[in-house]
Amino acid sequence: MTKALNHVDVCFVIDTTGSMGGFIQEAKQQLLDTIRLLSADSDIDLQVGLVEYRDHPPQDTTFVTRIYPLTAKLQEMQKNINKLEANGGGDHPEAVYDGVQDAANQMKWRRNSCRFILLVGDAPPHGFHVDRDSDGFTHTDPARYPNGLTVQSVTAAAENQRVTVHALCMGSDRATLQSFTAIATGTSGQCASVRDAKDVISQMVAMLTSEFRNLEFDGKVLDTVQRLGSLDISATAETLACPRLQVASAIARLGKRGFLDALIV
Repeated sequence: MTKALNHVDVCFVIDTTGSMGGFIQEAKQQLLDTIRLLSADSDIDLQVGLVEYRDHPPQDTTFVTRIYPLTAKLQEMQKNINKLEANGGGDHPEAVYDGVQDAANQMKWRRNSCRFILLVGDAPPHGFHVDRDSDGFTHTDPARYPNGLTVQSVTAAAENQRVTVHALCMGSDRATLQSFTAIATGTSGQCASVRDAKDVISQMVAMLTSEFRNLEFDGKVLDTVQRLGSLDISATAETLACPRLQVASAIARLGKRGFLDALIV
């Protein structure tokens, strides 16, 4: 069975501007709890990365994003999290989109890993507003974001990397909840306020449980379709002496993670 089937890569994206001062300890604890819960499953081969984001000059002159690469050295990442400090920032909105986009594009995701971003912050991105017209969609004004990013462009970046974004809102700012929800739901993820943090973390664990419940069977399906050289559900089911629906579900899971790219014309 392909070992990569149990690979999980998680990147935390966290606001470390001054406004997070009252939340930073609780936020760090949520990240540490997530590592603890995910690493508790001995079947998971876990790597964790981290992106801090603040704001663009002149609002902040420290950094826009600071990237800590994915690592299997979880104690090392826990030390990085414990060292996070809330400083800088200026106006209310922050470089949220830069944090998400850099996590999606600059993490060295393993080839077929199951991938998550967990976004944590207390302020919305620049230019965010809710369109009140009939379409009901959430929009960002690119002219008001320092480098023209939008909710559509950053969710597309995550989607291109096969990453699901979940989000936690610190505090009760309505625009933050709306903007984080737009980012998360744009990638089929979930957003919640920090008081409901367990719901988001449980959702991540539940997704992994569902993904890996059939790990052994998925490995057999992958081996079989590779030997057959095609995505023939009937032939695979016949070879494995199992229902076609079960094979179809396995192929859907494998395809979502890119295992079957070579067989898709």
